[in-house]
This record gives sequence, structure tokens and C-alpha cells, in this order.
Amino acid sequence: MTGTPTRVAVQVGAATVRVAGAEADGEPWLIAELPGPGPGVAALLADLVEPVPDELLLVHPACWPAARVAAWARDAAGLAGRVRAVPAPVAAAGWRAAAVLDVGHAGAEATRVAADGSVLTCRTCPVGGSRLDEELLVMLGLRAEVADTRVEAQRVREALSLLPTADARWPGAETSVRVAAGELRAALVGPLGAAVDVLREVLARDGPAPVLLVGGVARAPLLAELVDGVGIIGAVVAPRPDAAAVLGALALPRPAGGPRAPGGPTPAAPRLPPPAPRGRHPVRAALLTVAAAGLVAALLAVGAVFSPSPTAVAVPAGVLVQYGYRIDVPDGWEHTGGLPQRRRILLTPAGAPDGSDLVAVERTPLGYDSGAEPERARAELRAEFDAAVAGGSPLSGYEPSARLAGREVTAYRQQDSAASVVEWFVVLDGDAQLSVGCRHTPSGTDAVWAACAVVVGSVRRE
Repeated sequence: MTGTPTRVAVQVGAATVRVAGAEADGEPWLIAELPGPGPGVAALLADLVEPVPDELLLVHPACWPAARVAAWARDAAGLAGRVRAVPAPVAAAGWRAAAVLDVGHAGAEATRVAADGSVLTCRTCPVGGSRLDEELLVMLGLRAEVADTRVEAQRVREALSLLPTADARWPGAETSVRVAAGELRAALVGPLGAAVDVLREVLARDGPAPVLLVGGVARAPLLAELVDGVGIIGAVVAPRPDAAAVLGALALPRPAGGPRAPGGPTPAAPRLPPPAPRGRHPVRAALLTVAAAGLVAALLAVGAVFSPSPTAVAVPAGVLVQYGYRIDVPDGWEHTGGLPQRRRILLTPAGAPDGSDLVAVERTPLGYDSGAEPERARAELRAEFDAAVAGGSPLSGYEPSARLAGREVTAYRQQDSAASVVEWFVVLDGDAQLSVGCRHTPSGTDAVWAACAVVVGSVRRE
């Protein structure tokens, strides 16, 4: 979005300066991202914004001393009709009660904020993207002092957050080096675990609250996976975690009716978004639990639209572990993306990452053991499905007792578009709901069906 902003927010990070704008009553947009520390707020506004905005919001770390915040506000006086300083976690959480873990370039900050926007507790940890890049270089026996080497380390680290391997091309080297995601993950668990520990500390001090993960490092699946792993249920990754604070500072005030959890309300229907563009955000799956046995009759009833060939068989080509669960990757398919805020893995046919045929897997924490409370699981899932259909969601074919690839599942169908359908299969494994969405076009039915069977048959908690 572009326009003439009347309200502007500036966030100066260790590696990146972000400037966002909004019209009086409109949604905010990102105006610029520049290498930090930048030329200063006055120069930024002179170069990027005209006329003088009505309001300037200075987005700062919550742990900054009050004197430092006041000094920055004084320096910016006169640059807008009104100048205000806003703690970054308050802005990212939308002025709602929350515990915010912000892992950026230079370090991590865990903050507990109240519903009125006040900061209750703030703790820091010297673990950020820069430290993680150093861990990669140490793992490979390279020097971190060379700037170009650090830039390449960041590129490789971010690539490995979604891909099983990446080729590193170090300055001066004649050949590239292939780096495995599993090897890097093992090196990063310890440092990132320290950041998660400060989050646990603020939650222990001020009581439970919805958890929001922001900062550039939150774009990688590992941070959310570690938070899940220590028993923090329902942590949400901001849709644009690196810019969540600067955009959130300009967001419209929260609606009446009291504070909500970060990320807004949960829509009633599941949805599997198209793989392109990758930046499109899905409607969150709200079918919370499940139980199972007997899918063959349901699939036959679908007819020609989804009638796989009896010879359509896929075999595993490898194993993928992410977000605390594992799946077999079918032969001829690739891991081409994901979404941390949904604990999602995306698989597509090799050579066709942007096509309509795909398999996606999501993990949702239940908050209880589904094996110990199966009737609760069945009742909750059915209630959510019925509510979604009553609300107009294009869902049908609900099978509470189904079976696929030797697994007990609940199955239902989603009419994704005129040309594609999503077959959903939900597996319960302890305190986790593992949802597999298999989207196919008529021409891709056989291939998707075969791949879907491999994934459903193999998905389980790790």
C-alpha cells in the first residue's frame, strides 16, 4: 500500500531501520527498511515523508531506561504535530495483555505487558540473529570477523529455516559448501533456548498471558518449536514478525469488549492458502481436535473428482522434522515453504513449487491429552465443524470415523476454488492435533492422493 501518510512510526534496530506510515484511519504500511543505525529520524522523515506528519511514533525496546526514551523524544520534537514514544512489545501486541518475545539481530527481549499498555517486566538476553550466524560460522570453522562472511552466514541460516540443505558460497572460496538444516539446528538449540528461558522467567514472574513471537529470528520455525517444546501453549508468531512493532504502533485502536490475544480473533473455518504468493496469510484452522476409523466409503462417494488410480503409489524420499513433528517426504516432492505462526510445513511436487497441487501439515496444541479424553476431542471437533458450516464455510463430507494409510483420522472436504479441492485429514497424537491438507486439481489428483497417503501415514510428534 502507498499513499501520503499523516502518521509515521520509526523503529531503529541494530541492523535495520524501519519506517511505516498510515493515513488517519487507514491500515499501516511499510515505507522503508534501511541498514542500521541509519541517518537519524530527522533525515529519514525529510527523505521519505512529506508533508510533515500529524503524528510521529518512536518505537523503542521496552527495556530502555526512561531517560533514554525521553531524550529520543526530545531530539524528535518538532518533526511532527505530535511525538510519542511507544515500547515495541506494546505496539506489536496491539495494546493487549501479552508476553512478547522479540528476537532480533543483536539480542532478545522478553516483556510482559498489561492490557493498558504498561510494561510489567522486561528481561534481555544476548542472543539474536548475529549470534546465530556466529554459531553457523563456528560450526564450519570460519571466521566471523569478515563482513561478507557474516552476510552469507545470515543468508544460509535463513534458507535453512525452511529447506533441508543450502549451499554456502564463502568469499574467496572456489567451491560452495553444502550445509544441512539438521546440523545447524543442533548448533542453534542451545543459544535460542536461552532466549526462551527469559520468556519463561517473565511468565513466571507476572502470570500467564497470550504469547507473541516477533523479531527477524521469529521468521524461522525453530524459535516457535522451542517455545512449544517447553510447554508454553498457543504461542503466536506475528504475520510479519520483523516489522510487527513498527506496523503495530500505527494500527487502529483495539475494539471495545476488552483485550484480545495477540493476532486477533480466530476465524471459524480452516483454510489452506495457495502456495503463491508466499506472503499471503491463511485463515487460521479452528478445528481443534479429532477421533477416527473407515475412510474408503467416504472417498468412493466423492466420485470422479477425487478417485485416485489404484496404482497411484508414492514412497518416502526422506524424513523432515520441524515444529516438533516429523513426516516422510514423498518421492518426487519437496519441502518448499512453511509458516511459523501455523507450525506449517508445505510440500509441493518437485519442479512445481508455485502450482496449485500441494500438501500442507499443521500442528495445533490442544492443551490436554487427546488419548485420555477422546470423547472431548470428538465433541469439540464436531462442534467446530458445524459452526463453520453454519457460518458459510465451504466444508462438507465430515467423517468422524475414518482411516487412511493405516491411521485413524477425521476427514472432511473444503471447496478451495472452482478448480481445486482440499481434502483434510486430522490425526491426534497426545496433546497435538496434526492436520494434513491435500489440495489437488483434477489433473493432479493421483499424484496428490499418493503423496497425501505417505504424509498421513507418517506424521507424528517428534
